[in-house]
Amino acid sequence: MLDTITQESVIRLATQQTLPAPPQVVMRLLKVIRSDDFCLADIVEVVESDVSAAATVMAAANTAATRGVNEVTSVRDAVTRLGAQATRDRVMHQAMQSAFQPRHPALAGLLSKEWALAAQVASVLRRVSCAEIGLEDADTAFTIGLFHNVGMVPLLSAAPALVNIGSSADYYVAARHHASALGGVLARRWHLGDAVYETALNCLRPATSGWGAWGLVRITRQICAQRMGHSAALDPETLEAATLAAQEALHMADIVGWIQEQGGDVLDAA
Repeated sequence: MLDTITQESVIRLATQQTLPAPPQVVMRLLKVIRSDDFCLADIVEVVESDVSAAATVMAAANTAATRGVNEVTSVRDAVTRLGAQATRDRVMHQAMQSAFQPRHPALAGLLSKEWALAAQVASVLRRVSCAEIGLEDADTAFTIGLFHNVGMVPLLSAAPALVNIGSSADYYVAARHHASALGGVLARRWHLGDAVYETALNCLRPATSGWGAWGLVRITRQICAQRMGHSAALDPETLEAATLAAQEALHMADIVGWIQEQGGDVLDAA
């Protein structure tokens, strides 16, 4: 089973144009946001042109609604509430879910959990972002959390239905060893930005030295996976190593406890 995923197969997946490019709605949205003089109406026009994008943005805006805020009933109101970057992230996340569908039935549940884990990590990172941990921008924190595991997605979706993968959990562990290589490629192909690129390259690779946003993602990922019951994603050794690195880099005695306390309401909703 472990031979099902090899470094060679990962390289082929990354270089033979089998990884899908972003759909037109994503490319149009990126073009608008990158322009120097874009306005709200420009983003609304792009989102409204795609039914899936519009539904995704509306749902996200209402889910993210603060207490006492009325439900949004238009794409314009939804984009206003989310902002440009969060709108982009939600549309891209939905597009990725549509682009990567599991071919092996045993992996469908794991891929579904992986999408949910990414959303949970993103929400927690946005809540705890601050200068103290080196993530001052809440929007950037949310983005790297939402796309930190993009390298796992093609590996969980590309396995042929007739392949004997044995235990799906074991397959997941094997995939995680190769996810960093694909994560970097996919981050570039989908124009996810440098912060996501660096995180995707490092957060699922336990041997990576040094410290960066990926270290916080590793810790948050483990906390969320435990809360969600995503047992295949649990990796005590990685959590221990990342916690020690955080203590040295951030001079925080209990980074796990701090994240759990600061992001408590988000974690309780998992």
